[in-house]
Amino acid sequence: MEGKVYFSQRLEEVLFLDIKKESLRDLFKIYLNDDVYMPIKSTKIINSIKGGNKMEDIPLSFFIEGMFYVIGIDDSFRYKDIYIEMLSNIPNSTSFIKAAIFNEVKNEKYEDAYIFLKGLSYVEATADNYERLFSLAENIRIKDKTFKEEELSIIERAKVIEDFAAPFLYEAIIKREDGDFETAMYLLNTYISKGGEQTPVITEFHHSLKNIVAYERGKGLLYEDPDGALKLLIPLLDEYGNDATLYYNIAVAYRILENYEKAIYYLNEALTIDDALVEVVNELGINYASLGDFETAIRYLRKAFEATKSIEICTNLIMCYLNSGDIAQAKNHLEIAKKLDSNDEVVRELDQAFKNM
Repeated sequence: MEGKVYFSQRLEEVLFLDIKKESLRDLFKIYLNDDVYMPIKSTKIINSIKGGNKMEDIPLSFFIEGMFYVIGIDDSFRYKDIYIEMLSNIPNSTSFIKAAIFNEVKNEKYEDAYIFLKGLSYVEATADNYERLFSLAENIRIKDKTFKEEELSIIERAKVIEDFAAPFLYEAIIKREDGDFETAMYLLNTYISKGGEQTPVITEFHHSLKNIVAYERGKGLLYEDPDGALKLLIPLLDEYGNDATLYYNIAVAYRILENYEKAIYYLNEALTIDDALVEVVNELGINYASLGDFETAIRYLRKAFEATKSIEICTNLIMCYLNSGDIAQAKNHLEIAKKLDSNDEVVRELDQAFKNM
């Protein structure tokens, strides 16, 4: 959600006073055709009035704070451009709000600090202000994931600043969390190409993303280009040697290349890491069947079938029993398969084949 939605309830904290255009001209050196509603955070005005002050005695600082606050909440607010012009005409208005932001952060009121700072970014669109804005946004998003769209909106705004690398880094962090590793890698490379500082943390981030992208690309190539998949996956064993799924994917590539012995080797390596991966057990059965060792294949496939009751594994078992000459077990498992899914295409073909025997 955008900031004006995320912070919409904060407008309830604001009072809007109808101020005559003549008063605004004197205060803010601005010429208007109509009166304007001026914002003040309600707690400020209530405390001021309780202190004995009259409405006309309201300090200018209350209006400065209110304008920055409203702009930060809703960048499409009706008087946004007028407020920005007013604030630009007030000497030291930015220094005043920066001090207010510092106090909000010191008191751990990060959302209020963010709102004021976002308002400031419309008056003073500097890289330093956006760097602080990103830092606050990260702090809020870590605690509340719904803040992500708001952070992405300020990232997009910041990209127009020339030679400013930071927004690409922060977007890369978000994309990595979303599981969009390809985009995260592209954004991080953009950050580096724009002169972003390459700290040890950034170097590790880049290295990690490079490996993850290679892993994802390798998995995506398994069936259409198993050789290409192996070129991406095998080098990852140096760093991810305890990842059973990595060994499994390498084994699948070798099986597709009909190198069943190597596939079995990597599957056994996967089992030594995690012996509960059913897909590894099933894959072992497929590879042994491909080598003609149906007895061993049946042993693995039965184990996988007992764990999953998968129709696909059941039909593989039937074929292994048939090839091993155990017609009784083949028929028995066909009946099991029909109970699981009588409309399965392979089950129907096998049923017809048995009828024709």
